[in-house]
Amino acid sequence: MSLAIDLASLLAPDRVSVKAADLDMASHDESSCPATLPDAVAWPLTTDEVSRIVRYAYEREIPVTARGAGSSLEGNPIPVRGGIVLDLSLMNRVVEMHESDLQVTVQPGIVYNQLNEQLKPHGLFFPPSPGGSSDVATIGGMAANNASGIYSVKYGGTRDHVKAATVVTGAGEILHLGTRSRKTSSGYHLLGLLVGSEGTLAIATELTLSLVGVPQAKQQGAFAFPSEKLAVTAIAEMMRYGVDLAAVEFLDRRSLAALNRFQGFGLLEQPSLFVEVHGSAQMVDEVFATATALCEEQDGRLISLPDGRHPWEVRHFTTRAIQALNPQAKTIRTDMGFPISRLPDVVEESYAIAERHDVLLHTFGHAGIGILHALLREDPADTVRWAAANQAKDEVVAFVLSVGGTASGEHGIGLGSRKYVQQEHGEALELMKGIKQVFDPKGILNPGKIW
Repeated sequence: MSLAIDLASLLAPDRVSVKAADLDMASHDESSCPATLPDAVAWPLTTDEVSRIVRYAYEREIPVTARGAGSSLEGNPIPVRGGIVLDLSLMNRVVEMHESDLQVTVQPGIVYNQLNEQLKPHGLFFPPSPGGSSDVATIGGMAANNASGIYSVKYGGTRDHVKAATVVTGAGEILHLGTRSRKTSSGYHLLGLLVGSEGTLAIATELTLSLVGVPQAKQQGAFAFPSEKLAVTAIAEMMRYGVDLAAVEFLDRRSLAALNRFQGFGLLEQPSLFVEVHGSAQMVDEVFATATALCEEQDGRLISLPDGRHPWEVRHFTTRAIQALNPQAKTIRTDMGFPISRLPDVVEESYAIAERHDVLLHTFGHAGIGILHALLREDPADTVRWAAANQAKDEVVAFVLSVGGTASGEHGIGLGSRKYVQQEHGEALELMKGIKQVFDPKGILNPGKIW
C-alpha cells in the first residue's frame, strides 16, 4: 500500500490503483505470452507527472512499464518484473496542429483512428494504418514498435513520420529530441533510436508527426489467384516494376475461410490480394491498370467483394477470425520482414515447414513492404503439437534470417521473439545494451524485453 500512497501523492488518488481488476488489465497484451501482475497502475496526464513517477522509481529501483492500449502482439508491455505500469491512455490530446507544415503534435495515448478523425477537416491524415488494430492502437504504441500498416507501401512506417518527441529517460530526465524541420544533419539520430525501442530507453509523452494530404482520388480492388505462391509473386513483380501502390495486402485461402466463418462475408476462398492506389484520377486509372496486368500475368483475376464490401473492412478482422476458429488454441506468431524479391520463397518455405511438422498455418500481411505474418494456432494443452508449432516457428524465422530478413517487421521483439535477437544482430547486441545503459542507467524501463 505504501507504493500506492506514494504514487497518489505524485498524481492524484483517483489516478492510481492497486485493485485486482486494474492490475489484471495491465498484466497482459494480445499475445500468447504469460501475464504478469504489476504492483500498481498509474494514469499520468502530463510530461511532468511521468517524469515525477519515473524519478521516484529510479531512486527506489522500481520497474516501470509504459502501456498504451495493450494491443501489442509480442508481450511488449507485459510487466514481467512487476513494479509500476504507466498507463498513458488518458494522455490522448492533440497538442497542436501545424497545418501549413503538414504536421501535428499529439500525446501518446491518442488512438490512431481518433487522430485521423480529427485530421479530416484539415484534409490530412497520418498514413501508417496498423491494419486490424487501427481502432485501438495508440500513437505511442505505434512509435514504441515502429509499427507499419496498410499504407506503408507508399508512405512508409511510423519512424518515417516521427519528426520530434518529448521523452522521459529512465532517470526521470525530460529530453526534447528532433525538430520540426523536414530534414536535419545535426547530431546523432537519437529520435530514430527511440522509435522502435519498445519503451526500454525512454517514455514518449509528446510526438510530432508528419502528415500527408487526403488523396484526390483512389481506387481499390481485389484479385484472386490459384495459389499462394502466384499471389505473392504478383506482389514481388509489382514492387520490382515500381508500381505506385498505396497498399497491397495478401491473405491466404485459410485466412479467407476464417473470415467467412467469423463474419459471413461470402468471400471467394482463394489466395487474394487487396490493392489500393492513390493520386489524381488519371494516375489512379493508369496505375490500377498496370497492377491488373501484372496480376493477370500470374493467373490472378479481378473479383468483386460480396455486397460491395470495403477491402479494409474485411482485412480488419483477419486475426480475430483466425483466433475464433478454435478458442482453446493460442497463437504462435511470426512477424517477418525480408527483401521483397524473396517473398515467394518465404511463403513457400513457411508452408513446407508447417506441413513437415503437421501444424496449421495461416499467412497474411503487408506483403508489399516485405512483411508477412505466419500464424500457427495450437492448443498448449496438447504439449506435442504445441512443441511442434514452436519448432516450426523457429525454422521459419531461421529461413527468413538466412535470406537477409528480420525476426520483426513491425510488432517489435518484446518477449515473443527475444530468442532470435542474438542470431539476427550478433555482436551489435552488446552495443544495443550499452545504449540502454545510457538512457536507463538502472534498467528500470520495461525490463526483461528484447534480450
